Amino acid sequence: MSLAPGDHICALYRGQEERDQLITPFFADGLYEGQACVFLAPEREGRAFRDRLAMSMPAHRARAELQIKPPEESYLQNGTFDGDSMLNLLYSWSHGTFAEGNGQLARLAADMSWARSLVRPAFTDELIRYEARATRWLRSYPQIGICMYDLDKFGGDVIIPLVKAHPRVWLNGMVVENPYYMGPDEVA
Repeated sequence: MSLAPGDHICALYRGQEERDQLITPFFADGLYEGQACVFLAPEREGRAFRDRLAMSMPAHRARAELQIKPPEESYLQNGTFDGDSMLNLLYSWSHGTFAEGNGQLARLAADMSWARSLVRPAFTDELIRYEARATRWLRSYPQIGICMYDLDKFGGDVIIPLVKAHPRVWLNGMVVENPYYMGPDEVA
C-alpha cells in the first residue's frame, strides 16, 4: 500500500477484526519509524487494539507509543459533535506535535463508530462538511489520516456521501484514488 503525507483516506470495513487487520500494519510501520501515532477510538477498544498491536510486533522494534484518544476527548468534547471544534483540536495537536520535533510524519486513524447513534440528516451533513475540511488539515502537516467506517454500522445514506468527502478510499486491502471526490469547496 502506498501512502503519502497529506493523504485523507476513507477505510470501509466490516467488524472490529477487519478494522484491526487494516490498521495494524499502518500503525506498526509508524511506531517502528518513531512517528507520532494516534488512534481515535473508545478507550477500552483502543487499549485492546494497542495490546494486539504490541503482540504483533516485537517491543524492541517500536520507537514510539500509540496514543489513544476516546471520542469524549476528541469528537464529542462537550457531549456533542462540532466539526469546527474538532478541526481546531486537530490543528492544535499537529502544531504541537511538529513544533516539538516528534517525527517527520504523523499517522492518525479514527474509528467513526461513535457517530452511528447520532446519524440524522443534519448531523450527517455536518459530518460530511467536517470530513471535507479535514483534508485541508491533513495536507497542512506531514501526516496521514484514515477515517474508518464499519459497513455493518452505517448504511449507504451515510457511506456514499462520506466517501465523496475523501480523496482516497481503502476497501478490501486496496487504497485507490477516489474519482467521486468532492473537495471542501464543493461540499455544501
